[in-house]
Amino acid sequence: MSMIADTGFELQGEQTKILPFLRNLWQSRTLIRTLAKKDFFVKYRRASIGMLWAVGLPLIQAIVLAVIFSRIARFKTPIPFAVYAFSGTLPWGFFSGAIGSATTSIVDGSGLATKIYFPRAVLPIVVIVSSFHGYLPALGILILMAAVLGVHLGIHLLMLIPAMALMLALSSAFALVFAPMHVYFRDMRYIVQAALLPWFWASGVIFPLSALGSWQKYFELNPVVGMLELFRASLSAAPTDYLRPVLISVVWVIVLWLAALPLYRRYDRVFVDLL
Repeated sequence: MSMIADTGFELQGEQTKILPFLRNLWQSRTLIRTLAKKDFFVKYRRASIGMLWAVGLPLIQAIVLAVIFSRIARFKTPIPFAVYAFSGTLPWGFFSGAIGSATTSIVDGSGLATKIYFPRAVLPIVVIVSSFHGYLPALGILILMAAVLGVHLGIHLLMLIPAMALMLALSSAFALVFAPMHVYFRDMRYIVQAALLPWFWASGVIFPLSALGSWQKYFELNPVVGMLELFRASLSAAPTDYLRPVLISVVWVIVLWLAALPLYRRYDRVFVDLL
């Protein structure tokens, strides 16, 4: 008894090897699709206008910001400011909403996680996939708005494909790091919520970073900037050197995924004991 009192109790689990863990995660793709579909419909089922909120919220935010900033600060943008603002608020809204929900996904999914075993990385990924279902109609609104307001839509519109891929990769990378941290440190949800507002203004969501002058190169280290610039490149609204922040975003994705992997390898099997 004295030895137990001296050494204490340390919760440890068997460390999963990389390849079996990745294989189990890949084999869970049907579960991910099923849970994501369920999560999406449950989210909007009781709302009076349903999934129109997924389109309406970022659109309303973009319109309000465009009206306010067109009167307070006049930014020089290569396309109409309303489209420029929406092209930033749309991916930012997906990113911020997804990581905000995914941070608590493992804890919130304790009812399922304590009954059967599956890779706990499934739970934050489910949030990302579910959020993407609501994002696609809003993307159509962005393209329609751009066409109505006279933005030339050419072959560069295909840049939306790598832009969305980077958005999903970056969102899932942050989610996969934040979610296990929240299991051990329950203040993570509040830290993420508090960080999102200054993160919004530090990302150039509604204004070109060129307006910051010599500070621009420092703000481009922000992982979200490259994602936003890639979206604007699809509308011919990105600066000529937009590939630099895009590469920085890709590096962030790689680093975060490499950080997430040992977290799940080491603690995946003991998460349930802390829920």
